[in-house]
Amino acid sequence: MRTLVLAILGLLLVGCSSVQLDTTKNTARKFYIQGLLYESDGDVADALSYYKKSLEANPDNSFIYSKIARTLIRQGKYDEAEKMLLKALSKNQKEAENYLYLGLTYYYLKSYEKAIVFLEKGLKIKEYPSYRMILSDLYATTGQYEKAFNSYKVLIDTFPSNFLLYYNSGLILEKLNRNDEAENYFRTSIKLQPAFSKSYIALGSINEEKNNIKEALNYYNKAIEIAPEDPLPYEKVLELYLKQNNFKEIEPILTVAIKKNLQSSKINGILGFISFQNKRYNDAEIFYKRALAIKEDDELWFNLGITYDKMGKKKDMETCMRQAIELNPEYHLALNYLGYSLLLEDRNIDEAFRMIQKAVKLDPENGAYLDSLGWAYYKKGNYALAEKYLKKAQAKEKDPEIFEHLGYLYDKTKDIIRAIYWWARSQEISPKNEISQMIEKAKQELSIRKK
Repeated sequence: MRTLVLAILGLLLVGCSSVQLDTTKNTARKFYIQGLLYESDGDVADALSYYKKSLEANPDNSFIYSKIARTLIRQGKYDEAEKMLLKALSKNQKEAENYLYLGLTYYYLKSYEKAIVFLEKGLKIKEYPSYRMILSDLYATTGQYEKAFNSYKVLIDTFPSNFLLYYNSGLILEKLNRNDEAENYFRTSIKLQPAFSKSYIALGSINEEKNNIKEALNYYNKAIEIAPEDPLPYEKVLELYLKQNNFKEIEPILTVAIKKNLQSSKINGILGFISFQNKRYNDAEIFYKRALAIKEDDELWFNLGITYDKMGKKKDMETCMRQAIELNPEYHLALNYLGYSLLLEDRNIDEAFRMIQKAVKLDPENGAYLDSLGWAYYKKGNYALAEKYLKKAQAKEKDPEIFEHLGYLYDKTKDIIRAIYWWARSQEISPKNEISQMIEKAKQELSIRKK
């Protein structure tokens, strides 16, 4: 999901409370005012000391607990703030601020469900746009998109000219698969703020999904015009052209991006991909490394690993594949690639077997993975299961390597005729001297048997 843009609708920690100290408590009032003076001078420690003295003088005033909590929140002492706010609530459950500050505290503590509960309670008592914004963001963060959208509607009713609210609402509607409505909200955002490039990018994405490629490109190019230093619209255009294999259009955009020295992991990744496709592996290595220096990504590690494999750098390939798997333990492409590579080197067979097993579990219909698993069983000496999975692989893909593996399997089990058959099929697609020699050797053995 594109990131919600937090609209600054008000200060969260100052000035929203209308609760007054009981003026009959003169001592408490005196200490409180002294605390305010210290806090205004930046002396938080003495301020808290006097607030606590005020609390001792008037222990039933929830406002003092709340004030101490707000000061603690500013210091990042959220656990202490939580205790003070729970005390405040125990003294007064009618003040919206006590619930709202507690919700804010839980927000900072990343206890989002608790934050939602207390923000909802506070906003039922009294509406504060600043806290409504946080609640809307929390609904979106926790996947409660319908509630998020309805919450944004409350904000839009209060601030109908705030373009960010329409933009964020559009993002939520996309999550609800209500793209036509989302499009309208993005258009409204542009009417209110024509120079906000993110709305154009959002409209480009919607039109790309609808396969309105020309419209999508118009929006992306408009975003580039408005924000020429933002790498995102360049990335979107490049990805769109890549999907179409339109390399002619890609080159001038990449030239501009390189000249502007845009710090984009994706753009460097695309440069790496193009270099790899053109067999410029040294260039591909450079671009993939640049991309990874900007942002860690499992796919980039995988692509760099394949590049190293092409360069004959097996150890570097293995390092990259392990990095990809560490970032994403369910990245089946890397699991299969590294597992099969280990099998080819007759190294760490059990580990390779586990990797390939996991890849097959994640993508059980993948012929390449089934072939790897069959070959792993072959390496482990379990020829019955090797045959089972190699036959499954052969039924899904007409690949010379699968045929070759079947040939070796049947040669191992002394089924010479079948071995010759599968090796011959492999040779029809991709001839190899090694397999030619194996066929000749098998024919000689068959001839000896007949004698």
